[in-house]
Amino acid sequence: MLRSLTLLPVGLAAAGLVLAAPAGAAPTGPSTAQQTIDQLQSEGYRVITTKVGAGSIDQCSVSGVRPGRDITELRAFPRGNTQEVVRYTTVYVDLACAR
Repeated sequence: MLRSLTLLPVGLAAAGLVLAAPAGAAPTGPSTAQQTIDQLQSEGYRVITTKVGAGSIDQCSVSGVRPGRDITELRAFPRGNTQEVVRYTTVYVDLACAR
């Protein structure tokens, strides 16, 4: 009985990891490169694009979306306290464009 109770938290933790859906910044469904960029910006991300090919953005498809980093700043509070606050989060959008 004691062994079963000891293994229960481990089993529950493993089940939580399996059931947890990965959170991604990439929008789902077919869309243009510009729609993808616009959606990410509307969600609060600062989008940085990398482009392969010389075509304009309407000739590009999204080949990848990668997480960036949080850009933070220190904010002063009363009594000399400071707190690090996230200003925005970057995301990288890779584009493959027609030449």
